Amino acid sequence: MSVQGWKYYNHAVIPTAPPYVAADMQPVESGAVWKLRGTLLARWTSSFDCGRETAWWYVIKDTPFDYQSLKSSHRYKINKGRRYFDVRVIDPREYRDDLYRVQTAAYADYPSAFRPQIDEEAFLRSIDQWSIYTTFGAFFRESDRLVGYALLQRTDENWVQMVVQKADPAYEKYQINAALVEKTLSHYADLLANGGIICDGERNVVHKTNFQDYLQRNFGFRRAYCDLHIAYNPKVAWLVRLLRPFRGLLAHFDGMRQMHKINAVLEMDRLAHGSGAS
Repeated sequence: MSVQGWKYYNHAVIPTAPPYVAADMQPVESGAVWKLRGTLLARWTSSFDCGRETAWWYVIKDTPFDYQSLKSSHRYKINKGRRYFDVRVIDPREYRDDLYRVQTAAYADYPSAFRPQIDEEAFLRSIDQWSIYTTFGAFFRESDRLVGYALLQRTDENWVQMVVQKADPAYEKYQINAALVEKTLSHYADLLANGGIICDGERNVVHKTNFQDYLQRNFGFRRAYCDLHIAYNPKVAWLVRLLRPFRGLLAHFDGMRQMHKINAVLEMDRLAHGSGAS
């Protein structure tokens, strides 16, 4: 589901263009985005990589990947990953069942409050749409079994988006994530050498994860600060205004799945307040 310049994502619409391109606000101002079923809010950013610390950011890699410059402890993780895994570009349609198995194993490790529900049939069907991505598969060398994967999308000549990276938690002790990240950075070495950017996404308030910290600590990613803006569907704007004063109270019930989703919206609202929330 999409409107020109915007795409649906998790009950929100976000710009399809990279964040260094100004969002086309006409669909928001005209209300066209609210016609997309299930859309509660529009979210966009401005002042990408502004050079000042703000409440919102993208995590990016915009320098060449230099293995030799890494700390010895970080090189150790990469070497261990190389030793245990063969990471290569795959045709995901040839590994449907393996990809579903990895996905379910990865999600099983999530706290219940924000553990996604997987529709097996829908997931397997969605793989037919993965042709827009480059799919990397991580195979455990002892068994040649697919136990992790990563999807990356090149949206223009200067921008590659890390869409998803999942691994069976049983193989994390063998540094499967280091193997996947090192391979993807090497794959896009020319992009990085010519001023391009690999992005792992924005600050995450829905799913608490340490992966962005991991990328910054081990692979030279950094925060590109920006300003966050939110506009609400008129059907729910009144509810957000009603709940704002109770944000602290509602946080005590974050362990409930639906309450966690409400709290995530209220947290984004807090972070955007004063820079475009409406």
